[in-house]
Amino acid sequence: MGVIITGINPYTTKTFTGTSPYTTINAVGATDLERKKMKKSMSIIILILPLLGLSLFSQYQVERRFEFPLPSIVEVKPSSFIYFWGSLLGLRRLCSDLAWIRLLQYYGTLEKEEEHTHLPHHHDRGEYENLLPMCQEVVRLDPYFHYAYLFGGGSLAFNHGRYDQAIELLREGIKNNPKFWKFRLYIAAIVYTKTKEYDKVVPLLEEAIRYRDCPEVVKIFLANIYKAKGRYGKAVAIWENILATSRNEWARSTAKSHLEKMVIPR
Repeated sequence: MGVIITGINPYTTKTFTGTSPYTTINAVGATDLERKKMKKSMSIIILILPLLGLSLFSQYQVERRFEFPLPSIVEVKPSSFIYFWGSLLGLRRLCSDLAWIRLLQYYGTLEKEEEHTHLPHHHDRGEYENLLPMCQEVVRLDPYFHYAYLFGGGSLAFNHGRYDQAIELLREGIKNNPKFWKFRLYIAAIVYTKTKEYDKVVPLLEEAIRYRDCPEVVKIFLANIYKAKGRYGKAVAIWENILATSRNEWARSTAKSHLEKMVIPR
C-alpha cells in the first residue's frame, strides 16, 4: 500500500497527487515480514495443541484402567526429558521400563562381588547413594511394578543396611497397591533384621522365597543366615537353586563362589 502525496507545483497553480515508490516498497516488506512471523507462530500453536490434547487424553485412558490414580508428573519429577514427554503421551509404563534398565545398569555395573559378601552383619552403607531415588522414579512412573519395590527394598535393607529407606519404599508400594501383601511381609522381615531378631526373620523370608518374583538378594540373605546358624543343608539348597534357575550373572557367580568355598557335611 502506498502513501498518497498531495502537493502544489510552485511553477503552476495545479495540484497533483501521487505515490512514493520507496515508501510503498518498505511498507510492503514490513507487512510480509509480520505475516511470516504470524504464520510461524500459528504453525507452532497448531502443532502443540493436538499434542497437548493427545497427552491429556492418553493420560486419562491410562489412569482409568487402574483402581488407584497414578502420581502426577510433578510428583514423579522425572530425571530425563524422555521420561517427561513419554509420561505426557501416556507411555508411563514404557518410561518405567527404561528407568528400570537404567537402574539395573547403575546397580550392576558398579557392584563388586568382593564388596558384597551378604553376611547378616555386613553392609556397605556408603555405596549406591542414588539407589532409593532411582527406585522411586521407576515405581512412580509405574506404581504397579511390584518387583521394583521388592528388589529395591531388599537391596537397600539386606545389602546396605539402609532399613529406613527400604521401609519408605515398601510403604509407598503399600499405598499404591494395598492388596499386595508381600510388601508387608518384607517390611516385617526388615524390621526384625534391624533389631537382629533373626529367629523371627527366617520364617518370613522362607515364605518370601516360595514365590517366583522373590529377588535373589533376599534368597542370598536367607542363605547366609542359615550358614551363620550352622544350617548348612538349607544354605546349600538355596545356592544350588540360584545357580540352576537365576539369569542374574552376579547372583549366579555369588552362589557358585559360596558352594565352592563351603565344605558341607551332607
